[in-house]
Amino acid sequence: MRLRHIILCFLMVVFVTTIQGKAVQAQDSHENEYYNQAYSVIADMLEGRTALSIRRAVFVAEWAYLDGNLDYENDFCKPIKKGTEYLKRMIAINHWEDYKTAKQIALCNFFFYPCSGNGQQPYEYDFSNEYPKDDWHYQLVSRTIKMHKGQCHSLPWAFKLYAEELGANVSLAHAPRHCFIMYKDEDDLFPEDWVNVEITAHQYQPTWGIKEHFAISDSAIAVGAYLTPITDTQAVACQLADLALGYYDKYKRYDGFTLKCVETSLKFYPMNPNAIITKGKSLDAILEQYLEQNGHLRDEYTDVLDIQSKQCMQDLKATHWTQETEELRNKWEQTPEQIENIRKNIQTKKIEQ
Repeated sequence: MRLRHIILCFLMVVFVTTIQGKAVQAQDSHENEYYNQAYSVIADMLEGRTALSIRRAVFVAEWAYLDGNLDYENDFCKPIKKGTEYLKRMIAINHWEDYKTAKQIALCNFFFYPCSGNGQQPYEYDFSNEYPKDDWHYQLVSRTIKMHKGQCHSLPWAFKLYAEELGANVSLAHAPRHCFIMYKDEDDLFPEDWVNVEITAHQYQPTWGIKEHFAISDSAIAVGAYLTPITDTQAVACQLADLALGYYDKYKRYDGFTLKCVETSLKFYPMNPNAIITKGKSLDAILEQYLEQNGHLRDEYTDVLDIQSKQCMQDLKATHWTQETEELRNKWEQTPEQIENIRKNIQTKKIEQ
């Protein structure tokens, strides 16, 4: 039985590799070039072959989605460096050096309020109709850096990139269909040990409020799926999962490439519900393609794929994820009026410029 199991696993690897190869052949040369290069860059970081850089990981994921029409130096490095130089002056002028969280305070002011450093244009929620509602362009951090507008993915990731350059100790954290910033309250300015920064609404939020709004269980927090500061390695792993999601948005398919991305990502961040869901959808797509090719006959290959798919469900349950309902989706949908109402109740440390 053990030998049979080993043979089945080997056949599964060969089969998935074959499917990946066929998927690549179906792609044009640009698709193959950009996405495989992006995967290699991020995977090399995670495997320790190159230095870890969240900024570089974000860049290559978006570079692939935009068919190479993105410049690392001009679209990321220069604006971020310029912004952080202003933040250093802000800290010095306001004599915040005695605060352990001076950099975090400066970043929040930079993102929340108009000042000369952000061109009098704070970073706001993007309600534009330039693209269809759920288009991946709205998730691009490069767009947020340029336009000072974004959504619940791109805004906190932009914040993290500025923090990385400034040397501010902040972390990304997740909620269902959402992302925000957390940092340790080393100056005892807030009632909780960790500060939850909601970039989209320019607000500091209490943990109980986030748990209630997003229907997050204590178990999901305990295992690190939600409301938990993630490490920089986990953040880079998230970019590999996002590479797969951007690929799906662009080409409208799950396949061997998306599977490869999330399998590597989950090695370094196994409690990421979004990556697990993408893995399950990729396995289902591979199974469907195989069945179409062999006349819809079940065999040992399909049995292995079924096992893998069932394991995804078990892995997802282990994260104690919040399963979406129509009621929750309506609750999470924010209008410009709702964002404005939230801002009226902001708790923040505003510094006049």
